[in-house]
Amino acid sequence: MIHTHQLSGAGNTFSVTWESPETKAISDRPKFVRSVCEITKTDGFIFLSWLDENQHHLQWDFYNNDGSMAEMCGNATRCVAFYAKNVVHVEGNHLKLQTIAGAIDIKILDKELFEVKMTAVQKFSHPKYFWCDTGVPHIVIEIPEYPKYRDLKSYCRELRFHADFQPRGTNVTLVQLDTAANKMKAVSYERGVEDFTEACGTGAMAAAYYNLNKRGQNETLVEMPGGLLKMNLSDLQNPLMTGSAVQLGEYDATKSN
Repeated sequence: MIHTHQLSGAGNTFSVTWESPETKAISDRPKFVRSVCEITKTDGFIFLSWLDENQHHLQWDFYNNDGSMAEMCGNATRCVAFYAKNVVHVEGNHLKLQTIAGAIDIKILDKELFEVKMTAVQKFSHPKYFWCDTGVPHIVIEIPEYPKYRDLKSYCRELRFHADFQPRGTNVTLVQLDTAANKMKAVSYERGVEDFTEACGTGAMAAAYYNLNKRGQNETLVEMPGGLLKMNLSDLQNPLMTGSAVQLGEYDATKSN
Protein backbone atom coordinates (compact mmCIF):
# COMPACT_ATOMS: atom_id res chain seq x y z
CA MET A 1 0.00 0.00 0.00
CA ILE A 2 1.27 3.48 -0.91
CA HIS A 3 -0.37 5.88 1.50
CA THR A 4 0.07 9.61 0.92
CA HIS A 5 -0.64 12.71 2.97
CA GLN A 6 -1.63 15.92 1.24
CA LEU A 7 0.03 18.88 2.95
CA SER A 8 0.03 22.62 2.34
CA GLY A 9 2.66 25.24 3.02
CA ALA A 10 0.96 28.62 2.57
CA GLY A 11 -1.22 27.12 -0.16
CA ASN A 12 1.65 25.39 -1.98
CA THR A 13 0.51 21.74 -1.88
CA PHE A 14 2.36 18.44 -1.86
CA SER A 15 1.68 14.73 -1.61
CA VAL A 16 4.11 13.04 0.80
CA THR A 17 4.79 9.36 1.40
CA TRP A 18 7.41 7.35 3.24
CA GLU A 19 9.73 5.19 1.14
CA SER A 20 8.78 1.52 1.30
CA PRO A 21 9.24 -1.66 -0.74
CA GLU A 22 6.09 -0.63 -2.62
CA THR A 23 7.39 2.84 -3.54
CA LYS A 24 10.81 1.45 -4.49
CA ALA A 25 9.06 -0.96 -6.88
CA ILE A 26 7.50 1.92 -8.86
CA SER A 27 8.94 1.49 -12.36
CA ASP A 28 8.19 4.99 -13.64
CA ARG A 29 8.20 7.58 -10.87
CA PRO A 30 7.49 10.63 -13.05
CA LYS A 31 4.40 8.91 -14.48
CA PHE A 32 3.28 7.87 -10.99
CA VAL A 33 3.78 11.43 -9.70
CA ARG A 34 1.79 12.97 -12.55
CA SER A 35 -1.09 10.57 -11.87
CA VAL A 36 -1.24 11.17 -8.11
CA CYS A 37 -0.79 14.94 -8.37
CA GLU A 38 -3.57 15.17 -10.95
CA ILE A 39 -5.96 13.24 -8.68
CA THR A 40 -4.99 15.04 -5.47
CA LYS A 41 -4.56 18.48 -7.12
CA THR A 42 -1.13 18.93 -5.56
CA ASP A 43 1.86 20.92 -6.84
CA GLY A 44 4.45 18.24 -6.15
CA PHE A 45 5.27 14.83 -4.71
CA ILE A 46 7.81 13.83 -2.04
CA PHE A 47 9.22 10.38 -1.31
CA LEU A 48 10.76 10.67 2.15
CA SER A 49 13.28 8.47 3.99
CA TRP A 50 16.01 8.59 6.64
CA LEU A 51 19.57 9.45 5.69
CA ASP A 52 20.58 9.15 9.35
CA GLU A 53 17.74 8.50 11.79
CA ASN A 54 19.92 9.00 14.88
CA GLN A 55 20.74 12.54 13.70
CA HIS A 56 17.15 13.23 12.54
CA HIS A 57 18.60 13.65 9.03
CA LEU A 58 16.01 13.04 6.32
CA GLN A 59 16.36 12.87 2.55
CA TRP A 60 13.78 13.33 -0.18
CA ASP A 61 13.14 12.38 -3.76
CA PHE A 62 11.23 15.49 -4.84
CA TYR A 63 9.13 15.96 -7.99
CA ASN A 64 7.07 18.76 -9.47
CA ASN A 65 3.59 17.71 -10.54
CA ASP A 66 4.71 17.29 -14.18
CA GLY A 67 7.18 14.62 -13.09
CA SER A 68 10.28 16.82 -13.32
CA MET A 69 12.72 17.17 -10.44
CA ALA A 70 13.73 20.40 -8.69
CA GLU A 71 16.80 21.29 -6.67
CA MET A 72 14.88 22.76 -3.77
CA CYS A 73 11.41 23.94 -2.66
CA GLY A 74 11.05 26.06 0.46
CA ASN A 75 7.38 25.43 1.19
CA ALA A 76 7.88 21.70 0.69
CA THR A 77 10.54 21.69 3.43
CA ARG A 78 7.93 22.89 5.93
CA CYS A 79 5.52 20.19 4.74
CA VAL A 80 8.27 17.63 5.34
CA ALA A 81 8.70 19.02 8.86
CA PHE A 82 4.95 18.73 9.45
CA TYR A 83 5.02 15.13 8.22
CA ALA A 84 8.01 14.27 10.41
CA LYS A 85 6.45 15.87 13.50
CA ASN A 86 2.82 14.81 13.10
CA VAL A 87 2.92 11.58 11.07
CA VAL A 88 6.32 10.01 11.85
CA HIS A 89 6.23 11.55 15.37
CA VAL A 90 9.90 12.49 15.47
CA GLU A 91 11.02 13.68 18.90
CA GLY A 92 12.85 16.94 19.47
CA ASN A 93 12.59 20.21 17.57
CA HIS A 94 15.35 20.01 14.96
CA LEU A 95 15.53 18.22 11.61
CA LYS A 96 17.92 18.19 8.69
CA LEU A 97 16.70 17.54 5.15
CA GLN A 98 19.02 16.55 2.32
CA THR A 99 18.07 18.13 -1.02
CA ILE A 100 19.83 18.46 -4.37
CA ALA A 101 20.66 22.05 -3.36
CA GLY A 102 22.24 20.87 -0.10
CA ALA A 103 21.30 20.08 3.50
CA ILE A 104 18.47 22.18 4.95
CA ASP A 105 18.14 22.77 8.72
CA ILE A 106 14.61 22.99 10.08
CA LYS A 107 13.49 24.13 13.53
CA ILE A 108 10.09 22.93 14.75
CA LEU A 109 8.49 25.86 16.59
CA ASP A 110 5.20 24.03 17.17
CA LYS A 111 3.10 21.39 15.41
CA GLU A 112 2.29 23.65 12.46
CA LEU A 113 4.97 26.37 12.55
CA PHE A 114 8.53 25.92 11.29
CA GLU A 115 11.70 27.92 10.74
CA VAL A 116 13.77 26.76 7.77
CA LYS A 117 17.41 27.69 7.22
CA MET A 118 17.47 28.01 3.45
CA THR A 119 20.43 27.67 1.10
CA ALA A 120 22.72 30.65 0.53
CA VAL A 121 21.33 33.28 -1.85
CA GLN A 122 23.28 34.32 -4.91
CA LYS A 123 22.73 37.15 -7.39
CA PHE A 124 23.48 36.53 -11.05
CA SER A 125 24.48 39.16 -13.58
CA HIS A 126 21.89 40.06 -16.21
CA PRO A 127 21.55 43.29 -18.20
CA LYS A 128 17.78 43.56 -17.76
CA TYR A 129 16.43 41.41 -14.92
CA PHE A 130 17.07 40.90 -11.21
CA TRP A 131 18.10 37.24 -11.41
CA CYS A 132 19.09 35.20 -8.38
CA ASP A 133 19.36 31.71 -6.95
CA THR A 134 17.64 30.92 -3.65
CA GLY A 135 17.94 27.16 -4.04
CA VAL A 136 16.40 27.41 -7.50
CA PRO A 137 16.71 30.28 -10.02
CA HIS A 138 14.24 33.18 -9.95
CA ILE A 139 13.77 36.39 -11.91
CA VAL A 140 12.12 39.07 -9.77
CA ILE A 141 10.02 41.71 -11.53
CA GLU A 142 8.10 44.61 -10.00
CA ILE A 143 4.56 45.06 -11.28
CA PRO A 144 2.23 48.05 -10.72
CA GLU A 145 -1.05 46.15 -10.20
CA TYR A 146 -0.58 42.96 -8.20
CA PRO A 147 -4.24 41.78 -8.49
CA LYS A 148 -3.76 41.54 -12.27
CA TYR A 149 -0.71 39.26 -12.15
CA ARG A 150 -2.51 36.48 -14.06
CA ASP A 151 -2.59 38.75 -17.11
CA LEU A 152 1.19 38.26 -17.24
CA LYS A 153 1.14 34.46 -17.44
CA SER A 154 2.25 34.28 -21.08
CA TYR A 155 5.05 36.75 -20.40
CA CYS A 156 6.25 34.70 -17.43
CA ARG A 157 6.15 31.50 -19.46
CA GLU A 158 8.22 33.17 -22.18
CA LEU A 159 10.85 34.20 -19.63
CA ARG A 160 10.80 30.78 -17.96
CA PHE A 161 12.02 29.24 -21.26
CA HIS A 162 14.13 32.19 -22.45
CA ALA A 163 17.53 31.30 -23.93
CA ASP A 164 19.30 33.55 -21.40
CA PHE A 165 18.29 31.22 -18.56
CA GLN A 166 18.99 27.85 -20.10
CA PRO A 167 19.73 25.04 -19.51
CA ARG A 168 18.06 25.18 -16.08
CA GLY A 169 15.29 27.55 -17.02
CA THR A 170 14.03 29.94 -14.36
CA ASN A 171 11.08 30.67 -12.12
CA VAL A 172 9.55 34.13 -12.41
CA THR A 173 8.47 35.99 -9.26
CA LEU A 174 6.29 39.08 -9.60
CA VAL A 175 6.29 41.58 -6.72
CA GLN A 176 4.59 44.75 -5.58
CA LEU A 177 6.25 46.77 -2.83
CA ASP A 178 4.21 47.93 0.15
CA THR A 179 4.42 51.45 1.54
CA ALA A 180 5.97 49.81 4.62
CA ALA A 181 9.56 49.05 3.63
CA ASN A 182 9.54 45.59 5.24
CA LYS A 183 6.40 44.35 3.46
CA MET A 184 5.61 43.23 -0.07
CA LYS A 185 3.31 41.05 -2.12
CA ALA A 186 4.68 38.33 -4.40
CA VAL A 187 3.59 35.47 -6.62
CA SER A 188 5.74 32.95 -8.48
CA TYR A 189 5.38 31.27 -11.85
CA GLU A 190 7.11 27.95 -11.18
CA ARG A 191 9.02 25.59 -13.42
CA GLY A 192 7.52 22.12 -13.48
CA VAL A 193 4.12 23.38 -12.40
CA GLU A 194 4.13 25.77 -15.40
CA ASP A 195 1.74 28.13 -13.72
CA PHE A 196 1.43 30.51 -10.80
CA THR A 197 1.28 28.76 -7.43
CA GLU A 198 -0.41 29.86 -4.24
CA ALA A 199 2.98 30.21 -2.57
CA CYS A 200 6.64 29.52 -3.25
CA GLY A 201 9.23 29.54 -0.47
CA THR A 202 12.22 30.09 -2.76
CA GLY A 203 10.16 32.74 -4.56
CA ALA A 204 9.40 34.52 -1.29
CA MET A 205 13.12 34.42 -0.50
CA ALA A 206 13.93 35.84 -3.95
CA ALA A 207 11.38 38.62 -3.35
CA ALA A 208 12.90 39.40 0.05
CA TYR A 209 16.39 39.39 -1.49
CA TYR A 210 15.16 41.90 -4.06
CA ASN A 211 13.77 44.03 -1.21
CA LEU A 212 17.13 43.83 0.57
CA ASN A 213 18.89 45.09 -2.54
CA LYS A 214 16.32 47.80 -3.27
CA ARG A 215 15.29 49.04 0.18
CA GLY A 216 17.95 47.60 2.50
CA GLN A 217 15.55 45.44 4.53
CA ASN A 218 17.14 42.40 6.18
CA GLU A 219 13.74 41.06 7.23
CA THR A 220 10.68 41.14 4.97
CA LEU A 221 7.12 39.91 5.34
CA VAL A 222 6.11 38.44 1.98
CA GLU A 223 2.41 38.03 1.32
CA MET A 224 1.65 35.42 -1.35
CA PRO A 225 -1.82 34.32 -2.52
CA GLY A 226 -1.74 31.36 -0.12
CA GLY A 227 -0.42 33.11 2.97
CA LEU A 228 2.28 35.11 4.73
CA LEU A 229 5.95 34.14 5.04
CA LYS A 230 8.62 35.86 7.13
CA MET A 231 12.02 35.98 5.47
CA ASN A 232 15.23 36.94 7.28
CA LEU A 233 18.34 37.72 5.21
CA SER A 234 20.59 39.04 7.96
CA ASP A 235 22.99 36.22 7.04
CA LEU A 236 23.02 35.67 3.28
CA GLN A 237 24.73 32.32 3.72
CA ASN A 238 21.99 31.13 6.09
CA PRO A 239 18.74 32.97 5.29
CA LEU A 240 15.69 31.99 7.34
CA MET A 241 12.10 31.37 6.33
CA THR A 242 9.33 31.07 8.93
CA GLY A 243 5.86 29.84 8.08
CA SER A 244 3.21 27.25 8.72
CA ALA A 245 2.21 23.91 7.19
CA VAL A 246 -1.08 22.04 7.53
CA GLN A 247 -2.63 18.77 6.44
CA LEU A 248 -5.34 18.78 3.78
CA GLY A 249 -6.12 15.08 3.51
CA GLU A 250 -4.88 11.56 2.77
CA TYR A 251 -4.96 9.36 -0.32
CA ASP A 252 -4.25 5.69 -1.10
CA ALA A 253 -2.02 5.95 -4.17
CA THR A 254 -1.53 2.20 -4.60
CA LYS A 255 -3.74 2.00 -7.69
CA SER A 256 -1.81 4.82 -9.34
CA ASN A 257 1.28 2.60 -9.57
